[in-house]
Amino acid sequence: MIVHTRCRVDDRLETRLIGWAVHESYTVEGDDGAKTFTGRHFWGRGRRGYVEPLVGDEADEVAGSLGLNSLPDGDTGTSVAILDPVFGERDDAEAMRWIVDAMVWNLWPKMLPEGGDAPMRFSAHHEGLAVPVPRPSEVPHLRPFVWAYDDMTSLVEHKSMGRVLGRLGMRKFISPQGRPPRVAQEAGIGDRLHHTCLMRPVDLVVKYLEGPPFFEESGGYAAVFRADAAVDRVFAAAEPASHDAWLVDKLSGDDQRLAKHALRKINDAMKEASGPARVANEAGEGVSLAGMSRLMAGLMAGTAGEGAEAVFAAGTTPPGGSSGTGRGSGGLAGAGGIPGPRGGSGVPSGRRRVLYDGAPEHDVVDGEAVIVQRFTLPDAGSYVVHGRPAVALGDGRGVETEPPIGASIPTVLGWRAGSGPVTDGSSLHTVGGDGTVWSLVVRPAPDTMTEVTVVAEAGGEDR
Repeated sequence: MIVHTRCRVDDRLETRLIGWAVHESYTVEGDDGAKTFTGRHFWGRGRRGYVEPLVGDEADEVAGSLGLNSLPDGDTGTSVAILDPVFGERDDAEAMRWIVDAMVWNLWPKMLPEGGDAPMRFSAHHEGLAVPVPRPSEVPHLRPFVWAYDDMTSLVEHKSMGRVLGRLGMRKFISPQGRPPRVAQEAGIGDRLHHTCLMRPVDLVVKYLEGPPFFEESGGYAAVFRADAAVDRVFAAAEPASHDAWLVDKLSGDDQRLAKHALRKINDAMKEASGPARVANEAGEGVSLAGMSRLMAGLMAGTAGEGAEAVFAAGTTPPGGSSGTGRGSGGLAGAGGIPGPRGGSGVPSGRRRVLYDGAPEHDVVDGEAVIVQRFTLPDAGSYVVHGRPAVALGDGRGVETEPPIGASIPTVLGWRAGSGPVTDGSSLHTVGGDGTVWSLVVRPAPDTMTEVTVVAEAGGEDR
């Protein structure tokens, strides 16, 4: 590979160029006996037994002859050219995709903030054509790490030594569909995400550290740990030449104590995140609802649920006696089942039709696991739409009317038109008849089945 760079040396700019290759080690027999070489080869200007880079105009001239772009006067930067790369089984297009994926998965913190003044700009071209470089938040399996990066507020410290070691952010989520890119698999990420991205203050990915799997197959967690600048030298010394791990055993003394403590705290955080969430009762004791639900699951019979796609006009009675008010039902991932719609009476005066667009679905909004019920308002006019989420009791026994003390309840997070942003509010004021597909976004209660009811009323009336 060839590296051409312009850097600042004291109060001046200097251009440099050097080439090197890494191959297998070898031994040469000479007059002084056998001499072993590491397999590293350098090209530049020999001086005092070393190969040093070309500098100044000579470096620019050689770079130009090799086809490397020259930097504008006064600018700094680096160009790296890999000569005759071996792509193996990949064709050119697959190789370019792999290179772009490698940039994103290893350098994504340098791409933040997206659309703003990011520290670095990335682009890729093949045969003169641009190869798209996705934003980190557009990569499904990488997106949770971006959320965790934004949540890096937990301080990791060694209290007895009085040292801050870094900051940690953690996010739980519903697992994205499909397998991660091959680059991510080569970095140690499998079909499920339960990892912490380790980095130093320079914001370059060192390693995706694997933790215990999430307790439910449909979920996962992602964390980001960034070492504090005050202890950067400790973690830098723990890295091998490939800069892809923290080998704390190569350290000694206080440095080893600090690095081991940081990794222990990270592993403790992943272990806690891998289990079911705990809720506090009135006495302040931790209660694991998921653990209890698994113990009692064998005592319960499951019931198949119906969809919520149908709409029934006022004055009609569908099979089962459902009213004209639109109703849907959904369940949190891992809950024991999805309840069917409940029966009811005729449509009250002032109510308007709601047409469901499919059954409720799981989704992730701003890093939070939610239930989304899409619907349309087929009749023209002004509407006030309410979301009525509730915990379903199962077996057609209705919904929970009085939750236990300290228990979580499902809540309305907001509303979304099409694929637009989510608007906060427990009610939606809009007009119908224009074909807009609305989404009711609900935060479910952990370890429960959630029934979602959408109620639409004539505008101006709030009943």
